Amino acid sequence: MLLPYSYHDIYILRGDEEDSMKLFSSQNGESSTPKDGTEGKRGSDRKQEVDRFGYYQMIMFAIISLPLFLSAGFTLAYVFTAGEVKYRCAVSECENPLNTKFDESWVPDSVPNVSEMSKCIRYVVQNHTGACTNQTFTNATQKCDSWIYDPSENTVLSEWDLTCHSNRWKLTLVGTINNVGQFVGLIFAGYISDKYGRRTILTLTTFLSGISGLIHSFSVNYWMFLVFEFIDATVAAGIYSAGFILGMEMAGVNGRVLASTIICCMFAVGEMLLGLIAMWLRSWRMILRMVYGPALLAILLPVLIPESVRWLLANGKHEKVESIYRRMARINGLQISEEAIGAFKELNMVKTEKTEQLVQAEKKSPAMQVLNSSVMLTRLLACSFCWLTNTFVYYGLSLNSVAFAGDKYVNFILVAIVEIPAYFLTWFLTDYIGRKATLSSSFLLSGVFCLAIQFVPTGSLSFLPLILYMGGKWCITMSFSTIYIYTTELFPTNLRHSLLGICSMTGRMGSILSPQTPLLAQIMPELPLILFGCMALSAGLLSLFFPETLGTKLPDTVWEAENIGKVQQKQELQDSPS
Repeated sequence: MLLPYSYHDIYILRGDEEDSMKLFSSQNGESSTPKDGTEGKRGSDRKQEVDRFGYYQMIMFAIISLPLFLSAGFTLAYVFTAGEVKYRCAVSECENPLNTKFDESWVPDSVPNVSEMSKCIRYVVQNHTGACTNQTFTNATQKCDSWIYDPSENTVLSEWDLTCHSNRWKLTLVGTINNVGQFVGLIFAGYISDKYGRRTILTLTTFLSGISGLIHSFSVNYWMFLVFEFIDATVAAGIYSAGFILGMEMAGVNGRVLASTIICCMFAVGEMLLGLIAMWLRSWRMILRMVYGPALLAILLPVLIPESVRWLLANGKHEKVESIYRRMARINGLQISEEAIGAFKELNMVKTEKTEQLVQAEKKSPAMQVLNSSVMLTRLLACSFCWLTNTFVYYGLSLNSVAFAGDKYVNFILVAIVEIPAYFLTWFLTDYIGRKATLSSSFLLSGVFCLAIQFVPTGSLSFLPLILYMGGKWCITMSFSTIYIYTTELFPTNLRHSLLGICSMTGRMGSILSPQTPLLAQIMPELPLILFGCMALSAGLLSLFFPETLGTKLPDTVWEAENIGKVQQKQELQDSPS
């Protein structure tokens, strides 16, 4: 769902929010840029910009980190709440009703054991007297009708006896429903964010998620659990994208990559915290309460963080922007003169004839703006495919990887930790070789690694397939980090969250489809990796046609977005088409 175009975009500053911030940039109380826009006297003072990544931005990011941490738990809690637990058939003839134990000495003799002990079939008991032994059981088998669970953990599987193949679909359905809920939620999140502001959607979705999640933890049956899994995911769908955009728009042009890296690391840290919480509690109800409970603190966000400056400018709320700039300058140790304030108001409120013509040309619904621009439509379709590939390959590699031995909680935490170096490498590469090169190379290398596994001779170099597999996972993680910041920079302000939501929503289809890829291995064992490799290579080649956004300002209008990266763009902005 797309946002109707707003008349207030006549005050958009034509993308020059950075120019506005430079008005408040000197340490001695003088404006560094006079009203005519020329460079003012700098003397011996070093010019500083209000939007540099200073104390103010650090404080804001620390506050924004709470909902971002929580969003990881909201997204992945089902891994533990609907996860597997150890269980065995209950043998009523042998169980001690007063002291039932999971590990009894006779258990290995009670069930068939081919590659592993059966959990759904047991041997028939005959002539039972006293303690159960090997002679107690016959070779005849029967289906189990009750089970004994490992008491060290509790999930919905043990809560409602979701055992054996007949109930397997109920466990996998939880993850699918979660992703479908996020898919639906993203439709509305982008609209609300662009219409009512980034802070509004961040506060609303986080707080409502807390309420929904706590109710979820009191589910009385599987179907109630499933319904609230959908509600939780739908409500929480906009948290990460809203926090991401708010952080990106707050960081300024020089801090965007650092901001993106910090936000991605916040999500990874949230995954680690989820793993620690699950390891500590090992009860699905308590996990939900611990993860969702802190979300109620989001009611304080409107008091603690400001609305996005870019969103306020795009909607003509200049008095609020002035107040935010004053506060930002004060916390960052800068001073603002009244001359700078006057220049700011003049710069923002004067509507030239060319600006009016541009606004009238773009005063259409966002849907029409995209459909009427072949550049924007093509870019949206290409970005959507890249998002689909990213999620499909990322989650597909996770689901199709060989299960590592050891504690599942430790493995989950370690996988989250591995993502952090990949994010920082992305930060380095996107600033030095550019967004396009980083995204394309990440996709291409991931595809090459996935396809190269098929050419490793069977029985030799047994460690090499695992190295190639992890290489593919590492690279697709890097592309995940890059695609978020890149997509943000490719679309104009009034369409940014809506189009980012469309891309993210398309990507969610990949995460919905990826759980089905293990079925492809039944046709041909190599088929999933071949599919991952081909899709990653296709996305890598397609992304080569995107414009480079390194060092450019965020576009505010469709025309500016169409002309990203053109050498004469700054001059053309003064002579834009009517």
